[in-house]
Amino acid sequence: GQRSSARAAALATLRAPVVLVDRGLDELGLDAVVLDNRRAALEAVRHILGFGHRRVAMIGGPPSISTGAERLAGYREALLEAGLPVDPACVRDAGFREEPAYDATCELLARPAGVRPTALFAANSLIAIGVMRAVADARLRCPEDVSVVSIDDFAWANAFRPRLTTVAQPVDAMGDAAVRLLMGRLDGSAPPEARTEVMAPFLKVRDSCSAPARDGAAVPAR
Repeated sequence: GQRSSARAAALATLRAPVVLVDRGLDELGLDAVVLDNRRAALEAVRHILGFGHRRVAMIGGPPSISTGAERLAGYREALLEAGLPVDPACVRDAGFREEPAYDATCELLARPAGVRPTALFAANSLIAIGVMRAVADARLRCPEDVSVVSIDDFAWANAFRPRLTTVAQPVDAMGDAAVRLLMGRLDGSAPPEARTEVMAPFLKVRDSCSAPARDGAAVPAR
């Protein structure tokens, strides 16, 4: 988008060494430390499927950017390896933002039983907040009526009720890797070509996932 292009142009003008963290920009030829986004989504959706869910919706980001495309690829891979179809109607681009995620989740949860997803995959922490707001406003129970899993652990994930199951980024390891790459540029020991370090995610199992209701029908909370 225009915002990403502007940031890329600004980075291109810098003369000091730069290491990108969380998202690489291949066109700039800069070192980067990124999450294995495909694997993060794959592990998140595998976890949900392990409870027996078969209607899993994804609320994600734009497929035009690397993080959005890779997380969508992981979601699709998990469904296909489980022998499930990928339903385009169950994939929503919320721009990695809270309010569009809320709106998309409200629409998904308003569907009739038998069509409504029994589990929701939130592709980042802001989306997860919007998703959990929508579940509460629909007067549904998590995880009894709908299970939720998110990529990105954040301070409030453990404070939600239920506590939110997440696939976390190894933040400390990513910071260490970024410093190592930067020092290599500063002391001249790094090779001339740009390097990208891809870091493995890890699952934090909490309380927001369980087996789906037997008939797939949600029961409004009292």
